Order: sequence, then C-alpha cells, then structure tokens
Amino acid sequence: MTTPPHDAERLQAALDDLTDALEAHLNACLARSGEADPVVQAAYNALRIAADRYDDLLYDATEEVTPWEFPEEPPRVEFEDLEADPGLVGVLVRRDYEIDDADRLMLSGREAYGELYPQDPEESAVADVSHPGRALYQMLHAYGVDGLDERAEDAGLLPRGGTVWVQALGEADEQTLTTDPFGVADEDLLVYRVDEIIHTDD
Repeated sequence: MTTPPHDAERLQAALDDLTDALEAHLNACLARSGEADPVVQAAYNALRIAADRYDDLLYDATEEVTPWEFPEEPPRVEFEDLEADPGLVGVLVRRDYEIDDADRLMLSGREAYGELYPQDPEESAVADVSHPGRALYQMLHAYGVDGLDERAEDAGLLPRGGTVWVQALGEADEQTLTTDPFGVADEDLLVYRVDEIIHTDD
C-alpha cells in the first residue's frame, strides 16, 4: 500500500514537530528550576500533544501504531493560590486554532447545522455554512466551546494553545461581562491558571 503524498507530507510535518518538542523538553528538563517548573510543564504539554498527533496521523495513514501511551490529563497547572478565598470569581478562557483543512471545517459546520435543524434539507446546510466563520458559529452553537475543542482535529482545526484563568472579581466587574469581558484580566487577582503552549516552526 502506497501512502498518498498529502498524507506523507502531513506525517513528515508531524514528525518534525515531534522531534522539535522532544528537544525542547530535554532542554527544559536540563535547565529546570525545581519541581513543578512551569517551563518544563509547558514543554511536557507540547511534547504530549505532538506525540499524540503523530500517533493519530500514523495510524490514519498506515494503520501502524507507536509504543506510546498517553495519560488522560497531563499536568498543566502554572499557578494556584491555595489561600485565596474570593466571593466572586471569573473564569476567562482563550483557545487558539489553525485552520488546517477548510473543506473539513465546512463539512463539520454543515453537520452541526444538520444536528441543530434535522428537519431542514441538506441544501439549507450548504447555503447557510458558506465560509469558515459560519462553520465555527454552527459548531459552537451545536456543541459549545468544549465540544468544539473535542472535535477540533476532526474538523480540520489544529490546536495552537490555550489558557484558562480563574481570578477574583470585584462587585463592579459583574457589569463588564458583555461590555468588556476580558478587560478585568489581572494577574494580581489570580486564583488559578492553566496554560497549554504548543510550539510550531511557523
């Protein structure tokens, strides 16, 4: 069986990302400042993601596997204030993706439309989801933020990183939810923070 050129190129790119992640992880470990070093944790996360992606692509293209096993939840905690006792908190989330396959994204958006409006004909989904932004809208509408993240790679989206902040809020901050939702971000008020950093050669 001959692997199609496009699949071979994606595999080679994934392998290149994996070797870069291995080297970055080694360098971070050699220079670590102690237990729970955030640089080591970020390098570990990047390595796990790169290895997982290579493993998936290898199986999809060749039905071969690697000897690696991946834990369900890698350690990603960057900051945690165990003594914090806020009365009001905000959870700020950012996730970045690269559109790797616009055709798959459009198809996924139309499938999401079909789940939202099962009574509509297929032509309605094609007419509604006419560009990637609309595809993302329908996926978010159908599955929510977490559902989009779970379906990202199958939908032609490559994760490029993310961060979640939990921080104390003042009473007046409630009024900014729709007017300036991320204007309240303040590192001095952090209770908990998780970063996922994905390194690329771009």
